[in-house]
Amino acid sequence: MNTDPQALVLLVEDNPADAMLVEEAINEAHVGCALQIVGDGTKALEFFSRVEEDEKPCPDLIMLDLNLPRLSGEEVLRRLRSSSRFRTTKVLIITSSDASSDRQRVMELGADDYFRKPSTLDQFLELGPKIRQLLQA
Repeated sequence: MNTDPQALVLLVEDNPADAMLVEEAINEAHVGCALQIVGDGTKALEFFSRVEEDEKPCPDLIMLDLNLPRLSGEEVLRRLRSSSRFRTTKVLIITSSDASSDRQRVMELGADDYFRKPSTLDQFLELGPKIRQLLQA
């Protein structure tokens, strides 16, 4: 993985295959970042608690699956946006849902962008440039 300490990306994803595809999209797009992965909503909140206690740096981008075990991605997003430390952190929702109601709800909760998990590798690789764009914004 191409690692640049200037950009920290947190991926909250419970599916190891999808996490590998995200990492591949980042590599293919030559996005310079350090990628950290947590596997469920509760672990994400634990990560955020450590950031708030200044034990970890704040991510530049959080990629968040909506369908997570233990605590939904939507609830994680709500808690993120209620924290002064994460209020302005970029959040990209990555989900299999193509429901316009899901998209609208998370955008109203403060997500910065929405990416529906596609069925082909080529389509999944389109995520890389989207990540680069969010990191540069």
